[in-house]
Amino acid sequence: MLLGSVAATVLGDEVVLTPSADTTLIEVAPNNNLGGQTYFNSGTTQNGTRNRGLLQFDLSQIPQNAAISSVDLYLEVVHVPSCGNAPSDFGLHPVLAPWGEGNKSTTLSPGQGAPATAGEATWNDRFALMAQPWSVPGGAPGVDYAAAASSDQYIYGPDQYQFASRPQLVADVQGWLNNPKSNFGWMLITESEDTRFTARRFGSREDPNNAPLLDVQYVLVPEPRTFMLWGAGALLAIGGAKLRKRETARKRGSAAVPKCNYSGGRLNR
Repeated sequence: MLLGSVAATVLGDEVVLTPSADTTLIEVAPNNNLGGQTYFNSGTTQNGTRNRGLLQFDLSQIPQNAAISSVDLYLEVVHVPSCGNAPSDFGLHPVLAPWGEGNKSTTLSPGQGAPATAGEATWNDRFALMAQPWSVPGGAPGVDYAAAASSDQYIYGPDQYQFASRPQLVADVQGWLNNPKSNFGWMLITESEDTRFTARRFGSREDPNNAPLLDVQYVLVPEPRTFMLWGAGALLAIGGAKLRKRETARKRGSAAVPKCNYSGGRLNR
């Protein structure tokens, strides 16, 4: 039982996070930023221009000694093209370089943002006006973001969508937890960028009702020294219990044996 108690100290837990940053890369307005809007965009417009979404999550609420067991991302589609739409598969690609969220928004041309100021992400730059462009406008697979998606989801109309936990999605978060400096989040890209009308508007962290949600489940793994001390304590406790049981049995055994004597060659009790 005591060894079972030691194993039970490896506790499971869960945290649900909203993004620390999110924005849109806008091909039709390559020097604009949309980091302050209540939504971000991803997909291809009716005119054939592309949008790519960026999301990043602060994992500091998760203990450093946690082993990630499950990761699910929930995104809310809040708008689709009004003149037609095409469903498509969207993938989450780990970003391989830092970028700046920015704070631009607009009401004049929805989705096109406003001219970026220094340090804000655009289609052309990871950090605008700071000589830090993407390797190619919009980013390149294998250089600016991972070519393979860590999770994907087929998206239709307005609704909440789950990017379900997969080994690579878990590996992304575990890697960022172990090495926070490598945490540049994900780029959301439709896998059908050549198809028009796949563009979707997703609730951003500025939207209190439709913000992205990252559900992370993990277990707390004791440090080796602590685990060894617990184990040693458990073994000592078990050993002590066995010794006490043997001592009790010995005393009971000697008390149960009656005193005997021989008288006239017979055993008397």
